[in-house]
Amino acid sequence: MFMTEKTFDFDEIIKNNMHTHSVFSKCAKPEMTLENMIRKAEECGLETLAVTDHSDPGDDIDTYANYLLLKQRLKGFDTPVRVLIGAELSAYGIGKYAEPYEVDRALDFASYAHIHYHLDCWEQPEDRSPRGYAEHELAVLDALLKTGRADNIAHPFSPCKMPFFNEAEKAATLAAITDNELGDILEKGERAQCSWEIHSPTFLCFPEFSKRFWNLGREIGVHFCLGTDAHRLADLDPRPTAERMKNIVKS
Repeated sequence: MFMTEKTFDFDEIIKNNMHTHSVFSKCAKPEMTLENMIRKAEECGLETLAVTDHSDPGDDIDTYANYLLLKQRLKGFDTPVRVLIGAELSAYGIGKYAEPYEVDRALDFASYAHIHYHLDCWEQPEDRSPRGYAEHELAVLDALLKTGRADNIAHPFSPCKMPFFNEAEKAATLAAITDNELGDILEKGERAQCSWEIHSPTFLCFPEFSKRFWNLGREIGVHFCLGTDAHRLADLDPRPTAERMKNIVKS
């Protein structure tokens, strides 16, 4: 289900931060309490804040219990910000998912990671070349979009999660995806009512692919949303990087 309206105006897109981590994510800073995050969102002028804590296979985290706890805490807040309690769920292989379907659908916002190749639990392609990883990513996404589980794809096509590749090899995984392949999977996402995240760190690190991703998505008419992947309060505000991202799509 789409959680934000379709727009290709960056000034509108950055009003919604759809990828943030609270203290329920082990990698988040202690300052990332729900109260602090909401107050920071208010300061930033955000209209929507999505809390998307990690849910990886074997992490001993009860995603549904955390959802219920955060929803209960949310009842005590009076805020103009629309706060969604979701999760960064895991499609950790082709047809492999960390949570039962019922948990996914219970959340306010089911955002899916498909490229956490740095984790031991993640399925790796038989072909470990850049093209092999590109094909595997597309296959994982294709299978996921058929299930109706995902409201959003978190950091799509981000080779930042491939520490075994050097920078040239990371860029090569993106270049290995053809325009036809990219357009096809974006169309499938739109038909599945699944948005695509503009992930600030990836967008800035790989501008050539980011422009291609943006232009094809705009041509097809997909739903984009922005996520800063904030693990600390300073990164919850999308505005500091907005101009740089706008310059990429305008160049």
